Amino acid sequence: AAVMNYASASQRYLAVLGSQPEAAGRVAEGLARIGEHAGHAAEVIKRLQALDLNQVAREAIGLCAWEAGHWQVAGEEAMTDNPPPLYADRVLLEQVFLNLLRNAIEANREAHPGSPSRVVIGSRVEPGGLLCLWVRDQGPGVPADQLEHIFTPFHTSKPEGLGLGLSMSRSIVEGFGGTLEAELPADGGLLMNCRLPLAAGATGG
Repeated sequence: AAVMNYASASQRYLAVLGSQPEAAGRVAEGLARIGEHAGHAAEVIKRLQALDLNQVAREAIGLCAWEAGHWQVAGEEAMTDNPPPLYADRVLLEQVFLNLLRNAIEANREAHPGSPSRVVIGSRVEPGGLLCLWVRDQGPGVPADQLEHIFTPFHTSKPEGLGLGLSMSRSIVEGFGGTLEAELPADGGLLMNCRLPLAAGATGG
């Protein structure tokens, strides 16, 4: 929208250039602003890559492996084979997955202090051109009426406070055109579903 505004203004100044020579400066300014916005857009696009969801998830698992081991939390994978690619910023997506895993580890630690427990991370292709990465813990869960509140900034029941993480994670995922939602499985714990759109032209096998 900003680029279109600068372009329209520059066109108006060009139209009166014959009678108002000072308009040339305005045209130059408008073109400079258009260049800045185009450069910013190019930087954003450069950071979007066709990604293998499973690979990014496994990198996140590796980054919190020491923490999981320290609290006797075993990680279990339930990945779909060869998922179609999706377009996203690898660094930001990895941060989202890392946050979901750390929250799950913390939940298990809270519910099973000093005892072994497990966190399952999986992926699946869903109808409508979506890839879902899900993380399930064996933690205490949350009251059903508080489920949506866990995505509110600074809302947390955890003593060490991870409240901002889920809010920011949801914002990042929505920026990629996806959704981040929580469910309460019947047999306890918390299930986080991160759904992301497939890259254009990709199809689920």
